[in-house]
Order: sequence, then structure tokens, then C-alpha cells
Amino acid sequence: MAINKWLKKSTIWLLTIIIGIGVFYFSYQLFKPRNENKMSAQVIAIKSGTSLNEITNDLYEESIIRSPLFFELYLRIRGLTTEIKAGHYRLTSKMSMLDIIDKLIKGKTAFYEFTVPEGMTVKEIATKLSNYGFNSKDFLKIVKKKKLKWLPERSKVNYNLEGFLFPATYYLSYDSFEKDVVKKMLEEFKERINPLQMEVKKSDYNLYQIITIASLIQAEAKLEEEMNLISSVIYNRLKRGMKLQLDATVQYALDKHKSKLFYSDLEVDSPYNTYKNYGLPPGPINNPGIKAIKAALNPAKTDYLYYVATEDGKHKFTKTYKAHLRVQKELKDK
Repeated sequence: MAINKWLKKSTIWLLTIIIGIGVFYFSYQLFKPRNENKMSAQVIAIKSGTSLNEITNDLYEESIIRSPLFFELYLRIRGLTTEIKAGHYRLTSKMSMLDIIDKLIKGKTAFYEFTVPEGMTVKEIATKLSNYGFNSKDFLKIVKKKKLKWLPERSKVNYNLEGFLFPATYYLSYDSFEKDVVKKMLEEFKERINPLQMEVKKSDYNLYQIITIASLIQAEAKLEEEMNLISSVIYNRLKRGMKLQLDATVQYALDKHKSKLFYSDLEVDSPYNTYKNYGLPPGPINNPGIKAIKAALNPAKTDYLYYVATEDGKHKFTKTYKAHLRVQKELKDK
């Protein structure tokens, strides 16, 4: 009887251990990533008021978690059912269940990485934003009409904010609206321009004019080392009361990029056309980077009045129209 009793107890203990190991192994498997070998990345939107059951089912259907039942049970046992933050989350099938929960509890929401290259126009920025789901028309309405206290009133400009949406890489939350993007870009501009305020005050031109000149430099210069030289040409022509005659302003006036301008294009009726109008255009023709802005504040000291582009992207600078024509002929005859 004693042996039978011992065998019975041993069997129960053995079964308990086996079941315990089985439960532990099964639970361990559920904690593991859904797929460690093949990553499936998804941006999951969790709206305010979404039920825990809806969240877990969405995560399962998007191949992020192994078991919605176990996921929900774990959260309930830990008392975390009300701790999940609303927002957009970038989650992958290679993340463990605990990593996923940590993200959702801490509100580590997903971001767009949105890069604006130097020299982009507001219309080009709007087109790029539309690829991320933003409404390009709403964006253009804002940049067209929005006024800034720290800028003088302007007339005849295509867009009030052209020139002041600073080119940089931005991290935008999936909950962002067009106005949020504009706000970020304006804040970046103010932060970048702030260290240059003393130089702006010393200049004969105000901030709006400086940014306009910088946009011309940005559009005309292919090489950074030539920015100060092109800046000097612009200032020299302005001082002499000459028309700037810059192709980039015609391109902006045409509202489309042409690989080659014709003489008929130079006749386009627009205040931005510096072949027909004296002085600076009414506003910037793109959004210049900090190097172009610095070149606008620090033109090289030259007597250059002309330049012509060469095939390698460089420019030949000359002081007289006669020399300018000679260089054009030399380049054409090559």
C-alpha cells in the first residue's frame, strides 16, 4: 500500500511538473515575436476610446502578435488595460510581446521622416507631402495666405511663406495636420536664422530681401564655392540699377521647369521676371538653405556683373558685357 501511495503521489508530481513545463513553454512561445525570420512592419492606428479587444484583434490580424487572447489576458493580469495610449505605432512581427506593450504604454508613436532639400519651392513641398497622405491644396492655402508678425507686408507674391519653410529633415507624427508641418518648418527657419540676426541688421537689405536674394543664389549656384561669387553679381547689378536677368526667376514665373528657356519665355508677364523688371522679384522663388542665406549676407568683393554656366556646372564670371559675349562664343564653339 505504501508503494502504491508513493507511486500515486510521484505520478501526480510528475504530471504537475510536466504540465507546468508545458504551460511555461507555451507561455514563453506566446511572449516571443510573431515571426523572427521575416519582418512584417505595420503602422497601427489606435484611436481614443478603442476597446482592448479591438486593439488585440488588430494586432493579430496585422501579424504583430501571436495570440490576442494571451495578449489581452496578460494586460488584465498586470492591470494595464487602461494604460495604452492613443496614436499611430510602427510595430513589427520581430518585436516581442513585452516590447510591443512597452511601446503602447509609453506612447512611443510612429513618425514620418520627411526631408525637404535646399531650393524646393512650396509647390514642390506640397507635392511631396501629398505622398505622405497630406492634402496638398490645404497646405498651399496656408502658405499662400498666412502672415507673419516678424515679416513686412508684401504684395504680388505667389505665396506668403515661400522662402521661409526651412529645408531640413523633419519627423512628423502620423497625427500631424498641414498646419503642424508649416509650424515646424517656420520654427526651424527662426532657429536657424536667429544667430545671423546681427548680420541682417548690418545689411542694407531687410530679412525678406535677404531671403529673396538667397533664393536666387540657391537656384543659380550649382556649387557651394560659387555662391558668394553669384551673390556679388546680384548685388553689383542692383547697385548699378541693372536688371538682374536671371533665368531662375523666369522658371518660377512660368510655374513649370523647362530644361531650356527660349527668348519667348523671357517675355513672360510676371513681377518675378527679372528680364523685364528692375530690382528684386517681389519675393523668394524657393526655400534656400543656410549656405545660400550666408552667401546673401556675405557677397564676395568683386566687380563681376555677368556669369555664364559651363557644361560641368561651374560658371565663368566676367566684368563687362563684351567679355561676357566672348566667353559665350568660346563655350559655344567648343
